[in-house]
Amino acid sequence: MENTTILCVDDEPGVLDAYQKILQKDKGEDSDVKSRLSARRRRFSGEKEEETVMPPLPEEPSFRILTAASGEEAVDIVRRELDCGRQIAVGFFDMLMPGGIDGQETIARIRELDNQILCAVVTAYTDRSTKQIGKVFDRQEDWLYFNKPFTMGELSQSALHLVSSWNRRRHEEALVSQLETMQASLMGILDFVHDLNKIPPMVLDHLLEGTLGHFLRLLGASDGFVWLNNTLKDATMIGAGQFRGISADKLTTMVSQWELVKDVVRVRKSIVVERMAAIPLQVGSLVQGVLFVQQDRLFLHDQKLLEMFASQAVNMIKNSQVYQELHCANMQLSTTLDELQQTVGQLSKSEEQRHKYEKLTYYDGLTGIPNRRYLEVFFRQLLSRCLRQRTHLACLMIDIDHFKLINDNHGHIVGDRVLQELGTMLTHEKRDHEFVGRYGGEEFVMLLENISADNTLLVGERVRSAVENHTLDVEGKPVKITISLGIMVLEPTVATTITEIIEKADSALYAAKNKGRNCCVMAAEE
Repeated sequence: MENTTILCVDDEPGVLDAYQKILQKDKGEDSDVKSRLSARRRRFSGEKEEETVMPPLPEEPSFRILTAASGEEAVDIVRRELDCGRQIAVGFFDMLMPGGIDGQETIARIRELDNQILCAVVTAYTDRSTKQIGKVFDRQEDWLYFNKPFTMGELSQSALHLVSSWNRRRHEEALVSQLETMQASLMGILDFVHDLNKIPPMVLDHLLEGTLGHFLRLLGASDGFVWLNNTLKDATMIGAGQFRGISADKLTTMVSQWELVKDVVRVRKSIVVERMAAIPLQVGSLVQGVLFVQQDRLFLHDQKLLEMFASQAVNMIKNSQVYQELHCANMQLSTTLDELQQTVGQLSKSEEQRHKYEKLTYYDGLTGIPNRRYLEVFFRQLLSRCLRQRTHLACLMIDIDHFKLINDNHGHIVGDRVLQELGTMLTHEKRDHEFVGRYGGEEFVMLLENISADNTLLVGERVRSAVENHTLDVEGKPVKITISLGIMVLEPTVATTITEIIEKADSALYAAKNKGRNCCVMAAEE
C-alpha cells in the first residue's frame, strides 16, 4: 500500500486551506474530467466510441493531508506519526514563520527524526539562499523549490512527483532487502547440507527435516510434512509443526481421506486450495511422495518455492545431491540480486546523466551561470506571472566596457577569466528570487520582479558601483573593469513580449554607451 501522507507547514491559515482544497479536490469532479478527456481523445483518433475501448486515464492518488501552523507543531506531528508506526512521505514548508523556528530549522529537525521525507520549499520571501537550504539534504533529489503564490497545477504536479518518488524508493529498498534475505536463507541451507553426499542414509531423514524447517520459516509457515510413498502403502513421513512426531501409519490413514493428496498424485501437478498446498515429489513420470504445507495465505512465489524444495527433497532422498541444485538456485538468486543492483545503479546513473544534460543545455560552459536558453524559459514564466498578478518586471542588460581592449592587451584567457569573475559577482549581488544569466559575448542579463522603476535604478547603480570598485585578480594580474547598464521596467498593465522588452533594454544599453559608459540608463531616457 502506497504512502500518500503529506505535511503542509505554513503560518497563514489561507495557505493551509489552499493546500487542503487543491490536494484533496473532489474525486467526482476528477472522474468527470477524465471521462471528458477520454471522449475527446476518441474523437481526435477518428474512431467511433462504440467500436473502440480506450485505456482509462490513470487515477491520481488520494492524499492524506496533515497541516501545521508552525515549525514546532510540524516537528511534533512527525514525532507522533513515527510513534504510531507511520511515515510522512512529503512535506511542503514555508521558510519565514515569525514567532518560532523558520522553515529551514523545521526541515533540519524533522530530517533528524526521519531522513526519508522528501521536501518542497514553498515561499514568497526568505533570507536563506538555496545553497544554504540545500545543506539540510543529503541529495539534490530530496527537495525542490518554488515561489508563492503557486498555481493548482504546480502544487498538484509537485505533490504527485514527490509522493511517487518516495514510494518508488521504498519499493526498491524492500525488493533489495527481500532478495538479500532470501539469499541469506538459501546460503544457510547450502551450509547445512554442504557435505550431504558423505552422510549415512540412516541420518538423511533428520537432514530432510531440518531443510523442511528452513523452507517453512522462509515462507512464514510452521505446519508441513513430506510424505514418501512409492506404492501408496508403506509410507515414510518427515513432519514439522503439528505434524511433527506423527507416525507414518497414522499419517497414511489421515492422508488417505484427503482428496487433495490423491488429486496431486493423479494429476502430478501442484494444487493450492484455501490454506493448503500439496506439491508432488516427482522423478520423471513417477510421483514418489507429496510435500504438504498449511499456511494462512499462499502466493505464487510461495508455491514456486515449495516446488523448488520438493524437487530438492526428491534428489536428497535419491542420491544426496541437493547441494548442487541448491547451489544453482543460489547462483540464480545472486544473479537476480546483481541484476537488480545494476538496475538501481543504472537508474542513479541515468539521473546523473539527466542532470549533466540539463547543465549542458541550460548553463553557460564558461561562467557556470544560466545561459540564453535558460533565460528564455525563465523569462516566459516570469512575464506570464507578472502580467497575471499585475506586478512590475525589470530587465537589466549589462555589458562590459571596452572588453575588446582587455582581450587585445591581456589575451583571451584573461578575457575569459574576466567573464567568469563578473558572472560570480553578479550572482552574489542578486537576491534568491532574481535571475542572472549570460546573454552572449560580454553581455549579461538580470531579471527582477515586483520592483518599482526607482528601486530598479538603485539596484543597477549598486551593481555598477560594486564592479567599478572591485579589482579582479586574474592569474596574479590586477584588472579593473566597468559596466554599462540598460534598464527596462514593464508596467503591470502593459501587455508586451519578451522580444520587445529585451530590445528596449538593449536600446537603453546602447544609449548608456553613447553617454560615456560606466552608467545606467532607463529605457524611458532614450
